Order: sequence, then structure tokens, then C-alpha cells
Amino acid sequence: MEKLLTLAEAAALINVHPETLRRWDNDKTLVAVRVNDRGDRRYRESDILDFMSTHKATISHAKTVDIDGYEVKWWGEEGFKTVQGNFHLIGKPYAVKGSGFIGFPFFVDFLEKMRSGTNEDELDKLAMGEVTEYIKSKKVFDGDTATFEYLNHSFYEVQNPEWWEGKYSKTLVPGLRVEAHAAHPLTVENKAWRVILYFKSKQGDSWLPTAFGQSPGTVEYFVWIDAKELADFDLPNTQKGAEVLAVQFGVDRFEETKDANGNRDITRITEKNSARFDGKWVKDSWLPDELMK
Repeated sequence: MEKLLTLAEAAALINVHPETLRRWDNDKTLVAVRVNDRGDRRYRESDILDFMSTHKATISHAKTVDIDGYEVKWWGEEGFKTVQGNFHLIGKPYAVKGSGFIGFPFFVDFLEKMRSGTNEDELDKLAMGEVTEYIKSKKVFDGDTATFEYLNHSFYEVQNPEWWEGKYSKTLVPGLRVEAHAAHPLTVENKAWRVILYFKSKQGDSWLPTAFGQSPGTVEYFVWIDAKELADFDLPNTQKGAEVLAVQFGVDRFEETKDANGNRDITRITEKNSARFDGKWVKDSWLPDELMK
């Protein structure tokens, strides 16, 4: 009679978490043998070996990889999946360390994939290569989401793409970030935009708005943008484009607070508004009246 492996033994053999085996049993990916009155799970060793031979991608997506102390996983233990409503693909590896989280969404246009002839295994390797490089080189920090698109057999980082619905933000220093909110056009013709910036700090497990300026300070910084300025930065005249320019301004404004010792501090940001028009930023200002109508 063939030896039956326990749940823990089978998980160790495949090198996945026991909870993954429970999920695979429930969704019929890898069905267990039920024994005794309690219905404990057991696995035929031959079934496990066959599964390891025929489901390499499934197993790979279920594993956790350690990269400089971060546990890197695939969201939902899945690799690249078809985007709802079309044939494009999206993969979502992510990294966790304690309460810290970094997201890495990767987007693949269906026609680009067909043109390049790249398969899902190759996409997986390319994506994990970018994740590894970004973590090891400290290009990303807790709270960041680095978004990528596929072109010419490589992934390239893109800022705030239309296919990604998350909040757009940038790390200022570890534990402090600037985030765009409530971006909307000020006119029917989208001649101008308003974006509210929040400086957020990590407090416990949450990112919370943090007051800037002199005590008691305020938490909302209003950014006004002439839509013509977006083209100068190769940004679209859309909500997404306005958010990118506003957040970059927030990053640059934070850098301007640097003192002689190189220390930066949001309490040195004393104004509550800035406007971008005529090729420059004007602090403590609104847009000219003709752009607000």
C-alpha cells in the first residue's frame, strides 16, 4: 500500500505553506485523501511528485521568496492573469516586512505580448528580476507601489498609469510620504486642475495625514495646475497626469526645506497653496482668474 503523507509532510515536500495545500484541496487543484472520522487530509506521495512535475508555475506562485528581509509573494498566489474586460495581463507581486508593504503591479499589453512571443514563465522571471533589483537597490520603501509596463522584452517603470487605480504617492524619507487626493478639473474644458496633497507618516500599522507648517499646522496642501504645463512634462491632460506633477512638486518642496545640516522638515513648509503657470511654480498662490473660468 502506498505511503500517505500528512499535510505538513506534503507541504514540506512541495515547499509551500500548509494553508496553500488546504486551499488547493478546496478548489480541486490538488485533492487530498480524507482519512478517519475527522476527515484529516493525507496525500499520496506519487500524487505530490506528479503535481510537482506538471504544475511548476502554480507551485512557484505559491512560494515566498526572501529578498533582503522582505517576504515577496504573488498576490492571490497567481502569476499573470487576464485583466477583466480585455486580453491584457497583469501580475501583482508584493513584498512585506512586519507591517510594511510594497506593491509591484506589472502590466502586459496583449498585442505586445503576441508580437514579442514571450510566455508567462518569462514574464514571471522578468517581473521578479525587477522586484529584486528595486528592493536590493532601495529604490522603494514601505508604502510604495512601483508600477511597470512591458515593452521590447523588458519591464519599465511608469508613473500613475491609467490601468492602476491605487492612490498615487512618493516616499520623501522612510516613514514619510506625499500622496495625491481629490484631483479634479476646474473647468469643463480641463484647462486647469486642482490636486490636494497630504503628507503622511507611518503611525503603528497605518499611514496617517501629518500636519505641516508651524504648530498647529494643517494637513491639506492645495496644488493648482494650468493644463498647458502638463505637456511640458510629457504628461497627459488627465487626472492621472495632474497627480504626477503635483506629487513631484511635493517631493521638490520637501527638498527645499533642507537646512545647513542636510535635514528636511515639513514644519518648514509655511504656505498652503502653490500654482503652476507660465512655466514656473508660484508659492502661496492661486491660478490666474482666466484659467479658473
